Amino acid sequence: MTEIGYSYALSWRRVSAAMLALIILFVSPCRAESARVRINIAGLGTERCDEIETGRASKVDVMKWVEGFWSGLNYVAAASGQKQSIVDTDLIISELEKACRRRPSQILATAAWNAFLALNEK
Repeated sequence: MTEIGYSYALSWRRVSAAMLALIILFVSPCRAESARVRINIAGLGTERCDEIETGRASKVDVMKWVEGFWSGLNYVAAASGQKQSIVDTDLIISELEKACRRRPSQILATAAWNAFLALNEK
């Protein structure tokens, strides 16, 4: 392996490790919230489920955000040797809606993470 290739591999491992650490913190939102851990979430992921249900954001926009977030979770899972969640968008949205109904005050990112975990167990 060239010096550049080796440097890239080390950088990639560090990025993967950092991303995995963030996801591990995100695994237990209750614990993270009680410890006041801050996770930088962008876009619609910061909106609460009950606010999204009001129609403030279109279903297409929500779906696009969730697909991107889901892809990111799969990317980290693949990079860290974990199981990816490979399901169709309709199933993702269905599970996301269940998560939002269970706890409407949670943010979309937390609901998507819970949906990811639920579908990845099946």
